Amino acid sequence: MRTYRALLVITIVTLSAFSLFLSSCKDHVPPAKPKLSFSQATRTVKESDGEIEVKLKLDKGAFEDVKITWELSGSAVDKVSAGTTKPYDYEVTSDYLSTKIVKGDSVGIIKIKLVSDLEIEDDELIDISIKDVDSDKVEITRNDDIKITVKQEDGMAVVLQWGVGTGEKYLDVDMDLFLMGKNSSGDFGITGISSANPGYTSPEYFFLPVTPIKDGTYGLACNYYEGTVEPMNFVVSFYKLVGGVEKAPIVKKGTYTLANVNPWDTSKVDPSLVLTFDKSGTDFTNFSEITIPAKGSRIRSYAPTTVKKGDNATNTLVFK
Repeated sequence: MRTYRALLVITIVTLSAFSLFLSSCKDHVPPAKPKLSFSQATRTVKESDGEIEVKLKLDKGAFEDVKITWELSGSAVDKVSAGTTKPYDYEVTSDYLSTKIVKGDSVGIIKIKLVSDLEIEDDELIDISIKDVDSDKVEITRNDDIKITVKQEDGMAVVLQWGVGTGEKYLDVDMDLFLMGKNSSGDFGITGISSANPGYTSPEYFFLPVTPIKDGTYGLACNYYEGTVEPMNFVVSFYKLVGGVEKAPIVKKGTYTLANVNPWDTSKVDPSLVLTFDKSGTDFTNFSEITIPAKGSRIRSYAPTTVKKGDNATNTLVFK
């Protein structure tokens, strides 16, 4: 009986010691590292969405300040990569190629400003990938990449064509297309939005995005820049784009004589207003018929024609 009791006491003491050993080992196991990922793997936006936020997240608060470096790729071009002479599709408005998550927090933000432009484009891709972190207390997961699809915004394409009718072969005709807007006095002038490409190839066109364009009355100048054709027929078509769907065009037709020829960049005579329309909210309405001037006459202009032949220049006159 004494032997049994002695054995029981030894067993209890042994188990107690083993339990203390396990407890001691457990106290020294380091906590699991916070796991780093993007909040989502894919996203779809429109050019007109303006500034968007992309979230980098930890599954628990950071043990210390964490600097995350990342890289950009995809078919969309960012402002820094484009440089000063090329067009770009978006701009990183937060820190470029790095994001900080401060101690105790779990989210870092990348801010991207999307650009509304005067082109109709296929879907474009912004691809952001985590490159590295400056802390060995963070684990990068497999969700280290986000693909952002940028879709074409709503708006209206304005297309000027010539030499497209049956039997029309306008081999030496060149036309230019200009958007015109009103000033506070109600006078129309060239806004700077244009399609003035050299050569004798139709069409000329530009795209007017709904969101950044101010409400108001606008006009078109369809300039007969060069040619020997009389009469010279031309067509202006308006294609509204809503939710990625192109609506049936609104078509206006006009005819010029040689009296309308105006090489505006050398004659210094501003192209003439021939047609007007309204922009209100998300729609373009009230398209007038084409009115042909007697000749390429000068008009009062509050915004002088600064476009050079071959340029597709813009200014801020019509943008919100």
